[in-house]
Amino acid sequence: MRFSEIKNLIERQPFRSFPVRLSNGAQYSFNDPREFGAPRDFHIIFFLGETDAVRIDTENIVEIFKK
Repeated sequence: MRFSEIKNLIERQPFRSFPVRLSNGAQYSFNDPREFGAPRDFHIIFFLGETDAVRIDTENIVEIFKK
């Protein structure tokens, strides 16, 4: 997964939600920019839910559903 692709998705204005699917079949939907976290290099990202947080290695993202 290209890091620039993730960066472009999170920075586009206005923000549009996007789900990602991982190699293990898990899927996370980023519906709000506050649900997203990443260091500057975007090698890992974080899904920040209401009650939990998940670390996602971007190399494990197999699909991004762009809207």
